[in-house]
Amino acid sequence: MQSDKNYEIKCRVRDLSKIKKLLLSDKSFNYSEESQKDIYFIVKEGRLKLRIINSGGANLIYYKRSDKRKIRTSEYILSRTRDFRQLENILKSQFGTLAVVTKQRNIFIKDNVRIHLDKVKSLGEFLEIEIIYKDLRAAKKQMDFYINLLGLNIDDFIKNSYSDMLIKKKYVRTEKGYGTSHNDESALCDEAEKRKNRNAYCV
Repeated sequence: MQSDKNYEIKCRVRDLSKIKKLLLSDKSFNYSEESQKDIYFIVKEGRLKLRIINSGGANLIYYKRSDKRKIRTSEYILSRTRDFRQLENILKSQFGTLAVVTKQRNIFIKDNVRIHLDKVKSLGEFLEIEIIYKDLRAAKKQMDFYINLLGLNIDDFIKNSYSDMLIKKKYVRTEKGYGTSHNDESALCDEAEKRKNRNAYCV
């Protein structure tokens, strides 16, 4: 299974507009804006999400990532689709929904570097840096450069995904809606464990 690799960080941001202004001043970045809805599914291994973009198309993304460190690597596979509604129905029926993340994303791309400025519903404002790499040593040097450029504080770095954060904040949307029986990650894992015929559990 061929996949791409990211070296990445996520952190809370106190002044998103200041960072956006700084990045916009660098005309070497390609800039775009997206409304994104990420639907996470309960899978056996890794993470699987359907990202609906501007309500017009979608990416199906499968990825594996260790959340043990605040600066981490991940491997991912991405497939684009425009007929996402039927795909969403199929995935929901086969796997069940773990969480739904809604956000507004400003995207800055330069070569192998992607910087995301996110306003996430129910969570707040965040920044992500993703560096697609083949040489991890070179990616680490690039990451250090952008951390210093943007004045980021390592104490603000976050290990968890937005879906994990929503689960912990009890803003999870599951197949049964916003119910009290799905208030945390352990409850979702218990629910998934019952799906023995699907061999599904939370990661």
